Amino acid sequence: MLTNTKIHRLKTPTKLERHLDSDGLYLEVTKSGSKNWRYRYKNHTGSWTMKALGSYPKISLEKARALLDDLEVVAEYKCISFKETASEWLVYKGYTSYKNKHLVHRRIENYLLPKLGNMTIANIKPKDILPILKQIEAKGHLELARRVQNILSQIFKYGVQNLYCETNPAQPLQGCTKQPSVRHMPAIVEQSEFARLLATIDSASNLMPSVKLCLQLAPHVFLRSQSIRMAKPEHIDFDRKLWVIPKDKMGREHWIPLTEPVIEMLQTAIAQTNGEYLFNGIKPNSPLSENTLNHALRSLGVDKQTHVFHGFRSSFSTLAREHCRLPGDLIELQLGHIEGNQVKAAYDRSQRLEERRELMDKWSKYLAELAHLS
Repeated sequence: MLTNTKIHRLKTPTKLERHLDSDGLYLEVTKSGSKNWRYRYKNHTGSWTMKALGSYPKISLEKARALLDDLEVVAEYKCISFKETASEWLVYKGYTSYKNKHLVHRRIENYLLPKLGNMTIANIKPKDILPILKQIEAKGHLELARRVQNILSQIFKYGVQNLYCETNPAQPLQGCTKQPSVRHMPAIVEQSEFARLLATIDSASNLMPSVKLCLQLAPHVFLRSQSIRMAKPEHIDFDRKLWVIPKDKMGREHWIPLTEPVIEMLQTAIAQTNGEYLFNGIKPNSPLSENTLNHALRSLGVDKQTHVFHGFRSSFSTLAREHCRLPGDLIELQLGHIEGNQVKAAYDRSQRLEERRELMDKWSKYLAELAHLS
């Protein structure tokens, strides 16, 4: 039998585990660390099935045992609401980014809970969901409608896997709203204009030192805002001439071979930082805020319809192909894009580091040549 001490000592498994208490009561521990009570019994057809009794510690060991003695309480937990399921799903997802978790939570609260929150999840049908998606579509928010449908589908899939409901009514509604048109991030991809942008950044006198240095470095390494803002000195290996971005949620590291201009800028960044980040924000030990880099570009007279910080990635991708004649597959690899062919990606795990060093050297030399065009 289980005890509270045994439960507290359970470690997160590499695959789902079930721990028997008594009389068909199990504590199911997932690889994400969540603990859920399950009751194994024979249904009216004589087949073994599992019934969800709630999550631990919300449902204590004592209360889980009591549920087996009180069929009315068991029936109550069988009729779990959409709101309860959505709340459990958010915990199960285990978002590591506060921004992403907050965004998904806000969409659930704003668009789903008002209509579905108090409904028993097992009773929800496509007809209950479709009006929600169509109302979002009618306001012109096509991408939002697609994302809300995806959230719904994931919540119901979790419900099916935990025996809260038997089907996923959101799945058949995939594609029920108009597809949003692809919107590319504004980016300068014409050589002379890009040269003027670099000169504008270099001559800026109204920026914080960390912000200016970050904008000067960005064209050389073309990282996403999150990666460069959260960079720390320990990510830089000057001996190997390598910048290692920590593993993302997919378990992948991203490598940036360091050229001489980049090394000089990184050494300056380390020398002038007053905290744990390469590019410090206004407060000590804090990074640059999410909007700082785009605001800095606006303050330099760069219109948001012309170029945004993320646009440095498009600038590199386009100019490296057209003017440096660099290989497209290496460009994609250095951008950190995932190989589209899943079979090929599974077998080809080569980082092609030496080839990428040559690519980065050629790109840095090209940027130096642009200085003479502005």
